[in-house]
Amino acid sequence: MRARLFRNQDGISEKGFSLIELLTSLMVVTLLLGLLLSSMIYLNTINKKAQTNQKLCYSQRYIELYFQKQILRSEKIVLKNNRVYLQDIESPDSYYNYYQYSNGFLRRYKVYKNSLTSIGSGGNSQFLDGISSFSMTLGANQEILLKYSLVIDGVSYYRETTILHGRMVEVQ
Repeated sequence: MRARLFRNQDGISEKGFSLIELLTSLMVVTLLLGLLLSSMIYLNTINKKAQTNQKLCYSQRYIELYFQKQILRSEKIVLKNNRVYLQDIESPDSYYNYYQYSNGFLRRYKVYKNSLTSIGSGGNSQFLDGISSFSMTLGANQEILLKYSLVIDGVSYYRETTILHGRMVEVQ
């Protein structure tokens, strides 16, 4: 665009733009700002989804690796009253653990190895939060089945995992 020469009332020439040129340039600037704003909103949405997927992936990986480690370190797995008992990682010669969901938390309960009774005070601890359901059962071929739902940003994600272990399972 080139500025045109206009004469004012006194006959002095001034440079200026026509109304059409001014409206066209305003429209172009508005379109560019609209595209910029919509791309920023789109990038923000993608970022939120990526953060949710990352939280979900980390939580799921933590649960599965923890239980896989504990199951594979257990010399013997005990099934009693439909509850799976795994050897305690810190003191496998003295204690077993079982896990139970209650009030939004997954809790770990420590019991004596021989009697599978509670050790009393300090016998349970919060293991994981942000979970809406959990079950650990024994499958048809003695594999461990984990079924749980993770809550990430108010949305619940259901997961199932099978852990093959090749350990002896004692049913009581």
